[in-house]
Amino acid sequence: MKRFALLVFVAGGLTFSACNNPSSTDKNHDGHTTAGEHLDHTLETIDEHAAYMHVQTEEDLADAEAKVNQAKADLDVAVKKGDKKAEETSKKALDEANTAWEKTKVALGRAADATGKGIDTAVEATKRAADKTGQAIDKAVDKTGEAANKAAKDVERKAKNIKEALKN
Repeated sequence: MKRFALLVFVAGGLTFSACNNPSSTDKNHDGHTTAGEHLDHTLETIDEHAAYMHVQTEEDLADAEAKVNQAKADLDVAVKKGDKKAEETSKKALDEANTAWEKTKVALGRAADATGKGIDTAVEATKRAADKTGQAIDKAVDKTGEAANKAAKDVERKAKNIKEALKN
């Protein structure tokens, strides 16, 4: 159980640290990491850790189930022999194994929820960054348009002044 808790902690840390990666996520090697490249890298990292977590989870569940099955077998042997002390010990071991198995299942559910929340957080952060980038581009386009309009008006005014000067 401690090993699983450590595994969940490490996977969570790696998931959340994926948001702070340097520009090694630059897929097109232009020197800049776009929001899309960052999201792709984050999702790849999450997929890698999810695959590892899946394998580890399957192992932990298999171990817990094996312990339950072994405890059941020990209990059956003790009952067949009629050994009350061994039967009592086996029942206690079975109860502990079942409790450990249930705790493992609950912990796996919590880990899946935490990983899902981490993925949602990463996706939302990337969406917000993309929105801000889009807004900045829109502002730049607006300012460029305003500057072009002003320049056109200035050229028109100067042309009008020159035309009047030539008439005189």
